[in-house]
Amino acid sequence: MKIIKIHLISCLFIFSFLSCNQKKEQKVEAKTFAQTEIKLDLLELQAKNKLGKDTVVSITNDPVYHKAKKYNAVNASLLIKNEIDLTKIDPKNTKIVFECIDGYKPEMPLELFLKANPYLAFEDVEAPKGKKWEPIIKDGNEMNAEPFYIVFPSVSEKDSRYKWPYNLVKIYLDPLDKSTLELFPLKNRKLESGYVLFKNHCLTCHSINGIGGTMGPELNYPKSVTEYWKEKELVDYIVNPASFRNKVKMPTLGITKQQSQQIVDYLKYMSENKKKI
Repeated sequence: MKIIKIHLISCLFIFSFLSCNQKKEQKVEAKTFAQTEIKLDLLELQAKNKLGKDTVVSITNDPVYHKAKKYNAVNASLLIKNEIDLTKIDPKNTKIVFECIDGYKPEMPLELFLKANPYLAFEDVEAPKGKKWEPIIKDGNEMNAEPFYIVFPSVSEKDSRYKWPYNLVKIYLDPLDKSTLELFPLKNRKLESGYVLFKNHCLTCHSINGIGGTMGPELNYPKSVTEYWKEKELVDYIVNPASFRNKVKMPTLGITKQQSQQIVDYLKYMSENKKKI
């Protein structure tokens, strides 16, 4: 299945600064361009035998299993190039979004993805007998990588720019600045650090105004999480979820209490900028 939609995106932010005797002021200039949105259903492509040629790839230190692994896989870059006419989009201004069964929705720049020699794994070569995948054990919970898992044979597992989504079912392309345009705190630039922290740590699992992942709850509509949590407890929860809930699915993000407060301040700002979804 291939769905193509055209969006007109206001995409260019230009910030100008006045003389040193004047107060800093932000100006936003809009430039309009056309950008495609394209979605690929990986299970449908597999059923039609359109994923590509099978091969075996080796990962030295898999960031999900935390050990060396081997997979039956297809070249993900070739799959995208075969299914999408990349001459009709601008890869530098496009991101690839990964949609997983559990609602996890990580993303990364398309240009970076295509250059990284990615593979779409569909079977674990070293899985237990009678199974296609070795179970994933995370925080005491057992999960499955099936049906697909994005892996990078030539990329360090420590490089956070690259996403390794498993139980993947769909991939799609969006304008690079789509979430920025909707979620950036234009009315209060002091909250930009909180926005960046939220985007990097939270947006893959949680959504605001319907934008983001669905693995965790929507945080802004119809009620903001800041409207029914006590602020201090919310700050502490974001820092250490396990101190509030047994077997909590939300991971420890590795952020400080000050950074958590910046995220909460940003969420309070967004509670005043709700959009019906």
